[in-house]
Amino acid sequence: MSVGRVTYCTQFDSQYLARGLAMLRSLCRYDRAGSIRILALDELCGTIVREVFAGQVEVVSKEALVDGDGALRRCRDTRSDWEFYATLKPAFLHDTVSRKPYGGRVAYIDADTWFYAPPDDVWSEIGSASIGLSPHSFSEEHLSQRRYGVYNAGFLCFRANETALRCLREWRSDCLGWCGESPTADGRFMNQGYLNSWPARFAGVHVIQHPGYNLAPWNVNGRRLERFGRRMLVDGQPLVFYHFSQTHRDAAGNWYSLQDYFSRQRSLVIEEIYQPYVSAVEDEGLLLLRQSGFTGRNSVRPVTIGPDAICVNPRAPRSGMVPGAGLEPALSLRKNGF
Repeated sequence: MSVGRVTYCTQFDSQYLARGLAMLRSLCRYDRAGSIRILALDELCGTIVREVFAGQVEVVSKEALVDGDGALRRCRDTRSDWEFYATLKPAFLHDTVSRKPYGGRVAYIDADTWFYAPPDDVWSEIGSASIGLSPHSFSEEHLSQRRYGVYNAGFLCFRANETALRCLREWRSDCLGWCGESPTADGRFMNQGYLNSWPARFAGVHVIQHPGYNLAPWNVNGRRLERFGRRMLVDGQPLVFYHFSQTHRDAAGNWYSLQDYFSRQRSLVIEEIYQPYVSAVEDEGLLLLRQSGFTGRNSVRPVTIGPDAICVNPRAPRSGMVPGAGLEPALSLRKNGF
């Protein structure tokens, strides 16, 4: 593997499979040269991802990672699934970065994201830095969410070198010690709060400035969005990927953002960002239902869709459809032409 080839890694389970597949297809659409490494958090997820991508991605099973790590085994039964999944991330990233040649590039991306443009510019911006951090860049009305961390652990970049490996070893140790679901007074929250100290703790940390990477509910209200031909621009730069955190589906097939995070540009955000994404996830869910008997549109994290939630697909065009009744799939689970 050449130093210049980016390895993208992510992790998800079968409950999150429709989102994970949608993200991977969007990534492959815009970067066919990169390699992909997935931590499958249950056996069914690994089986289907291997079938869909037919050897074009590397699938690592949760058992393979945990069985070789006594410390992970010991904490497995003392944490919720969500906490344990968060604990696995630095161990998986350390394993991935350690396999790259010196200077090689690794990007971690959460499964609830979707790409709208090629992810090229970020590496030019990072340059020779060992670690790239994505700031939350909270919009003014969401500054109270700083208790969840200055940086977002859903997008991280590493150059394979000793600084990055030391960072990941220490992050793994931190998460093994504590990885709880509630933010603490000293700034800890899951695996994410530990990122706060990285710029002071490690040399060669770059805070990513490009506004089109990791656009998300918590920062979109502070950005200027506009259509430019078939693209979306964020503060004049291309929207590369959006992070659909706090986006969930009800039993009737309606998708919601759990809060009205994007009130200033609601129509544009819903029509140009959310609706194409939820349509892609619905397609994946229907294909999974037809071919594997489940939709993969759930989550291990308990979710309540409350009165402040905003419906992002008010017409719910696929809601209530009988699988196979007049809707031809745009994709096939058993075709790897992504």
